[in-house]
Amino acid sequence: MAGMEMNDYRLERWLAVLLSLLFFLPFVAKADDLLLANVSYHGDEMPYRNGEEFLALTGGVLAPVRIEVRSEHDPIVDNEGEVTGKHVAVPGFDDYTLLVRGKKLNPGKVTLADPDFLELNPGVTRASIILGRTTSHVYYRCNDTHCTFVLETDGVSQDLVTVEIERRGKEIFTGDVSHMINVAGDFDHDGKLDLVMNAATHWNESRPTLFLSSSAKPGQLLRKVAELVMTGC
Repeated sequence: MAGMEMNDYRLERWLAVLLSLLFFLPFVAKADDLLLANVSYHGDEMPYRNGEEFLALTGGVLAPVRIEVRSEHDPIVDNEGEVTGKHVAVPGFDDYTLLVRGKKLNPGKVTLADPDFLELNPGVTRASIILGRTTSHVYYRCNDTHCTFVLETDGVSQDLVTVEIERRGKEIFTGDVSHMINVAGDFDHDGKLDLVMNAATHWNESRPTLFLSSSAKPGQLLRKVAELVMTGC
């Protein structure tokens, strides 16, 4: 009997390990993706299916979740009776909670930067972001027609997004385009700064974008691995 109990115990351990591997497999196997929870989308903006697994980035933790997708009437583009819109729900999480997944992202705690959130305005914003012992700087480099948002760390700089501007004397007008660093921190556990930011280039769009340091090419700080383009109308 003791031998049978030991075999049963080993079988249970094996099944537990197998189930845990199957649970985490989607986060390893899928490409990088980004989504917002508890938000309505135009149908062509949201290609994911009901039940797909993501990681909710909230409170310094990447928590595994499954999305609930339902069709709904899109008041902007649908005629009466049409339901081309999509609503993505994740019960228990706030509206606009960031959902991410990718080969280099895993459930668990992440290290947030200080500050971990910034509002940015082309032409006027310059700020520092501290992660561990490293200080990075974000600022805009502008000429007569464009402003480029720049990240700089340890003497290495990288352009992340460029927008058209209009100068009126010393004033810079961007056509209501603004940027926002939604979350700054180390998401992929390589000790370097990663960002989720709205990299919009037009007033009528929102473009949450995931930049990871572990995917950066030589000589770069970050690489854009996923983005979600949402239009107002």
